[in-house]
Amino acid sequence: MDKIVDYYFFANSPYTYMGHRRFGEIARAAGATIRVRPSTPARYSALRRPPLAKRPPQRQAYRLVELKRWRDYLAFR
Repeated sequence: MDKIVDYYFFANSPYTYMGHRRFGEIARAAGATIRVRPSTPARYSALRRPPLAKRPPQRQAYRLVELKRWRDYLAFR
């Protein structure tokens, strides 16, 4: 049975930027094929979440905390 992973991502996401290479390495190590599926603004709106600029300030601030935490965890510079 072939291992296929559908990889949905937002190209402008900092999480995509930090995790893209690592994801590819994990998939290759597992012998999986990646089907790249870039997401669109229309798909994001289907998630029924407001865009970042329209989220509460507390949520925006927490996002920055999480980005820094992941940056440090991944030793990403």
